[in-house]
Amino acid sequence: MMAVETASLRRVSSPSCARIEVDGRSLLNFGGSAYLGLGGNAALLDAGAAALRRFGVHSQLGRHYGYALAPNLEAEQAARAYFGVDGAMYFGTGYLFGLIAIPALAECCDAIFIDEAAHYSLYDGARASGRPIHTFRHCDAADLGRQLAHKPTAGARPMVVTDGMFATRGTIAPLADYERLLRRHAGWLVVDESHAFGVLGAQGRGAVEACGIAPDRVVAGGSMSKAFGAHGGIALGPARIIDLLWRAPAARGAALGSSAGAAMTACSLQLVRSQPELRERLRTNTRLLKRSLRQLGLAIDDNDSPVSAFIVGDAGRMRSIQEALMQEDIFITYSQYVGAGAEGVLRVAAFADHQASDIHRLQSALGAILLGAPARVGLRSAGA
Repeated sequence: MMAVETASLRRVSSPSCARIEVDGRSLLNFGGSAYLGLGGNAALLDAGAAALRRFGVHSQLGRHYGYALAPNLEAEQAARAYFGVDGAMYFGTGYLFGLIAIPALAECCDAIFIDEAAHYSLYDGARASGRPIHTFRHCDAADLGRQLAHKPTAGARPMVVTDGMFATRGTIAPLADYERLLRRHAGWLVVDESHAFGVLGAQGRGAVEACGIAPDRVVAGGSMSKAFGAHGGIALGPARIIDLLWRAPAARGAALGSSAGAAMTACSLQLVRSQPELRERLRTNTRLLKRSLRQLGLAIDDNDSPVSAFIVGDAGRMRSIQEALMQEDIFITYSQYVGAGAEGVLRVAAFADHQASDIHRLQSALGAILLGAPARVGLRSAGA
């Protein structure tokens, strides 16, 4: 995909919430991943600003020298409490999760099995591990089972790598099926929860919680800049494994992140833990959004993901739909991101700070645009 020329970039001048300001226009926003609506939360912003004033941008002393910035330790403590684990690490960006976790676990595994639609960062981590890499069909436990039975050498220990909730289409990986397969082989499961953290599961702990799997042979992690509205990345797992992750090359040097990102992460984890109504509002809006899109004749996946993705005709048609909605001051994403496919998809996300009237407004505007299409039979699920 070609990079967008700087001259054609639209200027965003607000936090990412249900309403954003773009090129001076106020838009109703269904794009991006601010699922809990915390992009402009005053408590998070105050925590970040206070950390900058007290600690500066970041520490000059790395973890491998035996030093840690106080906000980083606070973020890790908050993560252990929120996710109910005994091991957590904070680092500068969620993209580093795969580059830290997968090479670190390579000494415990002999081969890597990765979902064909996994995030780019997970493939980067798999390649950096030096272990043989096998891809399995997207969210297909049966194909993974066949490969685990035939591809590794006798006694080989596998690592299965996947997103928990896939960014573009909102598909949720069948982690319970993967776990059952791995237990036969004494394998490990690495799950990028960037889009599932704060969203899935009874406590908002991600797809691992939602799928009800035991965490003892799982390393989960990812970005804190989605639902949690903060910055940086975390990794979660048994404490002895997190200690191993700190020895990975990508966990050294520039992995520490900023004091503001760590302080905002700690604050957000504490806030979301104390305000379960945020997740309930998101779930209510998710159900309403999916129902509203189905009423337009769109085939929307039936899951708990706040993301709904669909295809209408070809890329040109979808771009025109996105632009027509922009004329109504409504933003949705035409996405060619990882997993979108050759033509791309239209991606719509529910946020906790959407009102029911916002979703009805989208439904009305999109419905009018779709009725102008030559045929309704061109509407299909992005997963079709």
